[in-house]
Parts: sequence; structure tokens; C-alpha cells
Amino acid sequence: MHILWFRRDLRLEDNEIVTLAATNNAEVLPCFIIDPWFYEQAEVGKARVRFLFESLEDLDSNLRERGSQLYLFEGRSVNVLQELTSQLLKVGKHPKLFFNHDVQVQYGIERDRQIVEFYQQHNLRYYQGLNNFLQTDSERTDAWMEEYYTYLRQPLHPAPEPITTPQLQLDIPQLTFSQLKQKYNQFWKTEKTYFSGGETHAIATLDSFLNSRFHGYHWKISRPWHTQQGATSHLSPHLAFGTISVRQVYQRTKTRAAELANNPKAQFSLKAFRDRLRWHDSFTQRLYNHPELAYTNRYKEFDEYYFPAELDEEKQELFTAWKEGQIGFPLVDASMRQLLAMGWMNFRMRAMCATFLCACCIISFPAKHLLIFGKYP
Repeated sequence: MHILWFRRDLRLEDNEIVTLAATNNAEVLPCFIIDPWFYEQAEVGKARVRFLFESLEDLDSNLRERGSQLYLFEGRSVNVLQELTSQLLKVGKHPKLFFNHDVQVQYGIERDRQIVEFYQQHNLRYYQGLNNFLQTDSERTDAWMEEYYTYLRQPLHPAPEPITTPQLQLDIPQLTFSQLKQKYNQFWKTEKTYFSGGETHAIATLDSFLNSRFHGYHWKISRPWHTQQGATSHLSPHLAFGTISVRQVYQRTKTRAAELANNPKAQFSLKAFRDRLRWHDSFTQRLYNHPELAYTNRYKEFDEYYFPAELDEEKQELFTAWKEGQIGFPLVDASMRQLLAMGWMNFRMRAMCATFLCACCIISFPAKHLLIFGKYP
């Protein structure tokens, strides 16, 4: 029995662990764990959780088309997986755990360590794959660029069909999707969302971008109104939750560029987009290598100026004005108001607004008071 533990890799296409777990028609138990820790975090917003739930529902639908289903377990991830493994052993199954490497905060790093130790202590097999490219060996950083493009050019992992999942009676807290929406309805009842979750929507979003929306990407990326109207890919939440892989996006973009070989402007726009994918992945790699960057300064020289302390009256006034789009710089204010209205702004505006807060207001970006943004749509 292969336990297929989904996290931020909520797709069947080009998902290494899905392909490997289902090889030779092996029995597979696909699961996702609703861990209360995640929903207790101050930075978790309604649109983020709704996108997650939609992605899970779409994943379950795609699994059912292949004769399988997604088990939704509820509880602390370590406890759930230990109990699931123990119950499978009792009924004569010999589970092997499949899950992907991920970029984690300390909670996730410790969780994965405990799960791996549990499997090692019980002489059970496990496999950690790659959701997207990551150098898991930090000593090869000089080769990152070469290894990155080698990975992107490799064939995609095909979605297996069928996926064999036997009916199991498990004494572990589970949720149906109706129960999930009811229990966590404070997240589900979002007034308006701009992005729908799921692999199906991810592929449709990429299709529409490569069909026409990419034209002028290289200059429209710096125009907030254009980006809101679809001049950028709008794939960022899908890449974040793994409803599509970077490799899928890269290869589809290269194919589209080949079709437009006689159109230099289109070629330039698509090349600019692929460069942004690499930029995205390089920072993902940096956070994987240095998870402390989520909470601390990279260079200690800045600790004197940027630290997670309560703001004094002057800085609190600046922070409130910045947060509400009332700081007095039109492009910053427009971008922050877009964030308030949509729960999203494109990456160039995010960089500008974060830089303004840090460099002009001398306010630490990772400081705890910024977690208030988790309460926005």
C-alpha cells in the first residue's frame, strides 16, 4: 500500500510522487491532512483557504475519474500519519509513504523530520520527490542554473490511469467536502474571489495566457491596471499550491514561442515571462536553503534597524497609512488599495510596496504586525 501524501502539489499531471506511487497498478491511498495548526496562523486569509479547498475538491474529482478518491484526514500531521501507518500495518498492509520536498517554515521542517524518523525507526520505506525543481543538497549552489534548466527540459511525469484505491475502514478523523466547508465556513464564505483553485483551472489559465494574454507582457508587467486585467499570467496561486508545475508552464511556453518564431515581439514577451519563472524559483530555492529568512534579516548588519518589535507612535502612523493606501505616493497607494480590494497584486508592485515600507518608512517587513494582511480577502 502506497500512501500518497499531498501538500502543496495538488495535481496529477507532472507530479513525480503520483506517477511513482501508482506504478505497476500498486494500491494507492491519496490523502490530504487538514492540520489545525495551519488555520490558527494569523497570516492565513479567507481567499487563500478557499483556493486551497477548491483545489482539493478538483483533485478529488480528477482522482475519481481514475477510480480513486482523496481522503481528507483531520489532525496534527505527525499524529495522523503515524496512526494511519499503524492501522495499515495491523491489517497486513506494508505502507510506503510518498511525499514531495517543500519550502517550509520551522513547523513544517520539524513535522517532516518527525515523520521521516518514524518511518526509519519502523524500517518502513518512504520516498521524497520534487514538486518543482529544488537543490536539496546546498553544497551544489554553483550548479543551480545548469541543473535548473536540465530539470525543466526533462519529460513530464504522466498522470497514471487508472489509480487503484481500495475501500478502507480507518479509525481516523475524516471529513467529507461538505463537512469541510461547514466546519471551516469562516474561510469558505468569501465575498468575492479573483482566482479559482484546482488543476483544471490552472490549465485553463495557462491556456488563456498563451493564447493571447501574453502579448506585451514585457512592458505591461509594470502597469497595475493591465496586470489586473490579465496581462500577467495569474498563475501565482496555482504555482504556490502546486495545481500546475513550473515545468509544465515552461515547456508550454517554449512550444508557444516556437509557433511564433517569426514574431520577435511575441518571442520577447514569452522570454520575459520565462525569466520571471526562473526568478520565482531562484527565490524559492533561497528560502529552502535559508528558512530563517521568513523571520530574520539575512545580514546581521540590519538588525539595528529592522527587528520584530512593537512600532512606536510615528512608525505605527506610517504603517497604517501604507496599509490603507494613504501614504501619499500614488503608485504605492494604488497598489495597496488593489491588495485591499482583491487580496492580490502583481509581483513588481509587491516588490515596490515592500521596498517602500522597509527603505522609506524603516519598518521591518517580517515583523509580527504585518500578519494583519492575513485577514484581508
